[in-house]
Amino acid sequence: MTILKNSGDVMCLKQFIQEPGNLKIHYLTSILLAFIFCCLPAYAWQFYNGSDSAELLPGHVVLEPGNWGRNDLMEMRRRGIVPLAWLNFSQIEDHRLVPLDIKDKDYVITRHYLPEGKKLAVFYSQSFRELLKVRLREYLLKGFAGAVFAKVGSYDVLSNSPINRSEMWRLVEDMARESRRLNSSAMIILHDALGFYDEIRQNQLISGVVEEGLYFGRQGRQVRRWNSEEKLKQLVSLSAGKRLIFLAEDARTDERRRFVAEESGRHGFDHGFAELPLDIERKADNYGQKK
Repeated sequence: MTILKNSGDVMCLKQFIQEPGNLKIHYLTSILLAFIFCCLPAYAWQFYNGSDSAELLPGHVVLEPGNWGRNDLMEMRRRGIVPLAWLNFSQIEDHRLVPLDIKDKDYVITRHYLPEGKKLAVFYSQSFRELLKVRLREYLLKGFAGAVFAKVGSYDVLSNSPINRSEMWRLVEDMARESRRLNSSAMIILHDALGFYDEIRQNQLISGVVEEGLYFGRQGRQVRRWNSEEKLKQLVSLSAGKRLIFLAEDARTDERRRFVAEESGRHGFDHGFAELPLDIERKADNYGQKK
C-alpha cells in the first residue's frame, strides 16, 4: 500500500482518495503549510502589502495598516504573528485619509519629489508632526505591536543641512515617546536609518532597524563585500546592543537566499526577501479602512 508522509503524519492513499473533496483540500493545505514552515529559514521576517492573513507566517510582519482591523490583528497575534505598521516619515501619500483640519499645503513641498517620484513631506512642520501622531495613535490603539518609522533617512532630499538631520531625529524621538505613552511595550523600528546609528545606540526606546540591501540591492544586484563592510560593522554593533536587525534583501535565487540566511544567522540578524526599495502606499480605490 502506498503511504504519504508529511511532518510525521501517515495516511493511506486509499483512504485519501475516498475522502470528500473538502477534506482533501484541508489535507493538502495542511501539507503545503507544513512544507512552507519547514522550508522557511529561521529568523525570517515579512514585508506584506496585501490583505489576506492566510499568507502570513509566524514572526514579525510589516503591513499596510489600513488593510487590517482589530479582529484581524488579534487573530494574527494568536497565530504568533507580530504585526508592525508602516508609517512613512518623508513621503506624502495622496490616497490615505487625513484629518479634515490638516491641510496638505502646510506639509507638502510643491514641485519637489523623492527620487521615486513621490511627494516629499515637510517633516519638520507642526502639521506633519500632528498628522503622524494621529496615524500612530490609530495604529497602536487598533492593535499593532509597533510601527516601522519609514524613510527617516530621506531628510537629506530637502537639503543636506545639518538642521534637517537634527529635526528628523527630534521627530523620531518625539514619535518614539508618543508610541510608548500609548503602549508601553510598543516596538519602534527605524527604516533607512544608517545615518542615525550613533543616536540609536544611545536611545533605549528604539527597538531595532530595517536595513535594505546589505548583500543584494535593487534589481537583485549583488553588493560587493568591500562596499558593505562598514555598514555590517555598525549593524553588528547595534545587534550587540540588543537592537533587532531586519535585513531586506532582493535575493532572487535559492542559492542567494541560502547565502543571506546563513550570513544573517551567523550575525544574529533577522532577514526577509522583497523587491527593493521597500514601500507601501495606499491605493486610490481603497479608502475603506478596517477599524
